Amino acid sequence: MKKLFKLFSILALSLIFLVSCSSIKSTMKSVASVFKSPTKYNNVTVTFVTTQGEITFFLYPEAAPLTVANFINLAKRGFYDNTKFTRSVDNFIVQGGDPTGTGMGGPGYTIPDEFVEWLDFYQPGMLAMANAGPNTGGSQFFFTFAPADWLNGVHTVFGEVRSEGDFQKIRKLEMGDVVKEVKISENGDFILSLFKDQVEQWNAVLDREYPILKKFL
Repeated sequence: MKKLFKLFSILALSLIFLVSCSSIKSTMKSVASVFKSPTKYNNVTVTFVTTQGEITFFLYPEAAPLTVANFINLAKRGFYDNTKFTRSVDNFIVQGGDPTGTGMGGPGYTIPDEFVEWLDFYQPGMLAMANAGPNTGGSQFFFTFAPADWLNGVHTVFGEVRSEGDFQKIRKLEMGDVVKEVKISENGDFILSLFKDQVEQWNAVLDREYPILKKFL
C-alpha cells in the first residue's frame, strides 16, 4: 500500500477542485477542519458482505473526499444491499453497484472525478468508481484483479483492499454474485458531516428515485 503523504497539500488540491462546484461551496469551511484531525479523517473502512465472504477495503477520503462521502451515504441508505455484480472480466475487474441489475442503473445524480498522483491502479485490489465518461460517477464501483495503469486519470480510485485474504475473496467473485450488505466503520459519519449540504441534496434525489431505501439518520 502506498504510503500516505503530504495530507495537507493533497486535501488542499481536492478542495480547489470542489470550489468550482457551486453546490458544495458551503462545505469548504467544514472540510478544512480535517487538517486538525487527519488521523480521524482517514481511518475509515468498508466491508462488503458478499456470497464469497466478507471483503474489507481501506477508504481514502484524503484522496477522493466527495466520492467517499457519496459511497458512504449510499451504503448507509442500503442502496447496495442485495445487489448483484453485473460485470466480470477475467484478470481485470468485477463490477457492481447497480440496484437495477442491468449494469445501466445509478442513484439519479452524478459526482465529479477526483484524481491524485499517489493513489492509482498501481496494484491489484483497488476500489474505484465506474463511469460513462468524465464526471459521470454515481453508484457503480469495481474491484481490480490486476494492475491497470491505463485507467489512471479515467476512473476515481477511492479504496484499497485490506489484506491478501480479502483479495483472494475478490478473485472468486463472478457476475451474478451478490452484495448482501455494505458496512461502514464508525468514522463514516464524520465524513458525511463534512458534506452535510451535499448529502442532503443526494438524499433528496434518492428519496424520489428509490423511496424504499433506509431513511437517512
